[in-house]
Amino acid sequence: MEQIKAPLAGLRVIDWTHVLAGPFAGYQLGLLGAEVIRIERADGDDMIRVKGADPELAALGLGEAFIAQGAGKRSLALDARDPRAKKALATLISGADVLLENFRPGKLAALGFAPQELIERHPRLVVCSITGFGPASNRRAYDHVMQAASGLMAANAGSDGVPRRVGFPLIDYSVGQQAALAVMSALYRRERQTAQSRVKGEWLQVSMMGAALTLLAPTYAAPLISGVEVPRSASTAFSGNPLSGTFATAEGQLAIVCNSAEQSKALLTALHETVIECTLVQGLREAAERRDIPHTHELLGTMLIRRTAADWETLLIHHGVPATAVVRPAQAAAEAAKDWPHVDLEHPKATKRVAVPGIGFTSSELLTPQLRAPVRRGADTRVLLSQAGLDGAVIEAMFADGVASEPERFTGQDASA
Repeated sequence: MEQIKAPLAGLRVIDWTHVLAGPFAGYQLGLLGAEVIRIERADGDDMIRVKGADPELAALGLGEAFIAQGAGKRSLALDARDPRAKKALATLISGADVLLENFRPGKLAALGFAPQELIERHPRLVVCSITGFGPASNRRAYDHVMQAASGLMAANAGSDGVPRRVGFPLIDYSVGQQAALAVMSALYRRERQTAQSRVKGEWLQVSMMGAALTLLAPTYAAPLISGVEVPRSASTAFSGNPLSGTFATAEGQLAIVCNSAEQSKALLTALHETVIECTLVQGLREAAERRDIPHTHELLGTMLIRRTAADWETLLIHHGVPATAVVRPAQAAAEAAKDWPHVDLEHPKATKRVAVPGIGFTSSELLTPQLRAPVRRGADTRVLLSQAGLDGAVIEAMFADGVASEPERFTGQDASA
């Protein structure tokens, strides 16, 4: 019987990216079975490697944000400006299916690896470049800046109209997923082409701005298509139904969405059965019919504060009202983690088994193979340089010159990087 393999088994991805967006794209491909080789600087750790709540893990370059998207990857630490490093990288890229990079436009070409030349030289290669404002702009871009520039902060304004940042790097992760989708589309195109018809590879351009605007399409559809600017607020539902929102309860916050007349009626019925003062529920009905959002929310708050969020969630679900207690990300993740991949994490004191985020969908077939734990910077430098055709003397010289690096060994009492 043929063994079931992960969808991307046998594909090699060179992940020449840093921080969050690019590494997340590489991680998505790794979760689907691709071999992912991470190219890192020889002389310093990526920011997400060295920032973390656990100082011992951070000292090893294994910060929690890195661990969350570093499983399954190999690590090659080089100074890409050195001719010996360039030779090794050229060899690895020549045998790869995908090259991911998120340098500023022109930087990869300055290192001698111009995407246009790479796809001419290697017809099977897919190059995916991730930029901030697009390939024509050299502006520096981080998630916070892009949230402002794309309109996301304005769309997430509170009832006071003050723009607000979404409290995690949403655009970084959305562009990572967009890049993974772009790569998959290019690989599928390559699969359908013959060797004769495919004379060069494919260069993909994915930007943070483009990914952000893809996510924000519902917020600008009306002004672009109909010329009407619809007021939006983070405090109300996208549908604009006054009976929707997030409210304080006796314990915790409760989110309610009534997008249809049937759901609104079900909410009022549930409140009528629970709240003694019928006049209060009638006043709520009338305020909602007038679409008086402030008064509707004031009345709802008066009623919902009488019970806990968990109590209201149970009651409203029973009545068919979309509602849930607001939970912290760690709470939601703890439930999902039962089905996520688990890895044995290197730690200076003891091996620590942890769950790492899985792919965001399931299948009747195998998706994710058993993953190797995230490794320290340069953990695979020596073996990968050897596989790239460099002899032992050259490799040792590269280490001696600081052109290549690998992690120092540690004992049970040593947490140095």
